[in-house]
Amino acid sequence: MRPQISRVTRLAGRRFNSSSSSSSSSSSGSPLNNPNVQKAVEGAQKAYAQSAATVKKVAGPLGERVGSALGGYREPLVYNAKVASSLARQVWQAEKLAPPLDASTWARAYSEIWAKGTNGGYWKNLLKTGGWAGLGVAAAEAYGLFSIGEIIGRRNLVGYNLKE
Repeated sequence: MRPQISRVTRLAGRRFNSSSSSSSSSSSGSPLNNPNVQKAVEGAQKAYAQSAATVKKVAGPLGERVGSALGGYREPLVYNAKVASSLARQVWQAEKLAPPLDASTWARAYSEIWAKGTNGGYWKNLLKTGGWAGLGVAAAEAYGLFSIGEIIGRRNLVGYNLKE
């Protein structure tokens, strides 16, 4: 008895490798024939065209030079930026959050961080009150997440898998 996944793979291969357009249009279960999917694809294409026009208008010739210098890396970078922005938007909506829209709020937050980081009294107080433990835990979490990302990126626990 064959595993279930191979049957699904064979069916998908037949569907996508079919050269006749009648076989793909006759299957009513295809997601491409769903009008909701077609509307979503059209909406995404319109949104992409609008955002591309806006970026081109804002960036101008410098943006085109940078984009051409990126070469084959341009598409993955744009895709990953869109995924990150979509994920951030979903988190903000789910948590009912909103980014601060006022520039003074951003400036105040970063100036407070800078003032604490450069103030020696803050660090002494942190040592006296035991707040350094929380700071250490946050640093360990950041390093751990970075390490996990590196392991995932390498697809190997130690070092890179070189094929010679």
